[in-house]
Amino acid sequence: MAFIQASASLGERTGVLLSADNSVPERHIVIDTLRNAAPLLGLRASVLATLDAMLSCLPPKRSHHIVFASNATLSFRRNGITDRTLRRHAALLQEAGLLIRRDSPNGKRFSKQNSREGKVLRFGFDLSPLFDRLAEIAALAAKVLQQNEEIAYLRCKIRTAMKQLLDQDPEHPQALAARRLLRRKLTVTECHDALNALAVTIAETEGDIDTPTCEQEDMSASNGQNVRHHHKSKKENIDKKNAQSKDTAQSTQDQPPVTVSELVATCSEAATFSLAPVETAAQVIAHARTLAPMIGIDSSSYQAAEQRLGLYNTAITVWAMMQFHDRIQSVGAYFRSITTGRKSADFDPMRLVRRLTQSQASPA
Repeated sequence: MAFIQASASLGERTGVLLSADNSVPERHIVIDTLRNAAPLLGLRASVLATLDAMLSCLPPKRSHHIVFASNATLSFRRNGITDRTLRRHAALLQEAGLLIRRDSPNGKRFSKQNSREGKVLRFGFDLSPLFDRLAEIAALAAKVLQQNEEIAYLRCKIRTAMKQLLDQDPEHPQALAARRLLRRKLTVTECHDALNALAVTIAETEGDIDTPTCEQEDMSASNGQNVRHHHKSKKENIDKKNAQSKDTAQSTQDQPPVTVSELVATCSEAATFSLAPVETAAQVIAHARTLAPMIGIDSSSYQAAEQRLGLYNTAITVWAMMQFHDRIQSVGAYFRSITTGRKSADFDPMRLVRRLTQSQASPA
């Protein structure tokens, strides 16, 4: 996903946007973001599949976002849906503010150019509103993921309360009603109402969710269920590893924190997609959660990184990756590798931002 000036060298980047193929994310990222935000946009999976078929008809290098494909082509790419269904899906996308119909006099989709004046007429499905609202849609997707996480937590509390009541009375009416209620999808409000109806206190442990509660232990084998027995211990290697971990921790403590103003100045790519000026650490964290699904970082990887690195360190990692994600083959895999994977032992988000600052200050 190369939004602005991604193909230009660092010293030649200006404030002018390049062509559309360098200013929009890949199709699968757009669809994944829309799929997460679909509950708030009021779009069903079948409508998103039709939109995916339209996106597949856009050429990789273009100066517009208009789909010229015929109904026969779109129907073929949607596994043979009827023209009536295609028109209905296009109308729903237009109502959602993701598409504009630019119909020609004869109803066909084509373009006519005036080479002398340098003008062109284009008739078809215009997907410009979709790309203009990507930042807003990503924020909606992040909101849906947070709601799903809260609903899953509340459903767990309801099951716990229900079990306590059923252990005391197998025919408890409120517990049986809660069991029937859990068979369907619930909103946050409905979960709170069901939990209040049970009137059972659930023991919740309050603590800092940013810090993991247990240390990771190196297993003797990657595919074994149980740790193998060690007959001999290489004490010198263990001591060396512990010494390296202490040195890494000490270097992290000695590294001064990255301020919000410095982060915004260094990671201008991420700051470009903020709907409002970023001035606080909370805004940095919120914006990073919006950017993560847009560049291919799933919610489970992001939550695991937050548990290991903390909220702010994970956020500035996403901000920094926005500067060079066009040079990464798989952004999601790279993020997991440096935050929770094999390369995470020596990873320091502060040092990454410092290197970006130094590279921008050095002459191209």
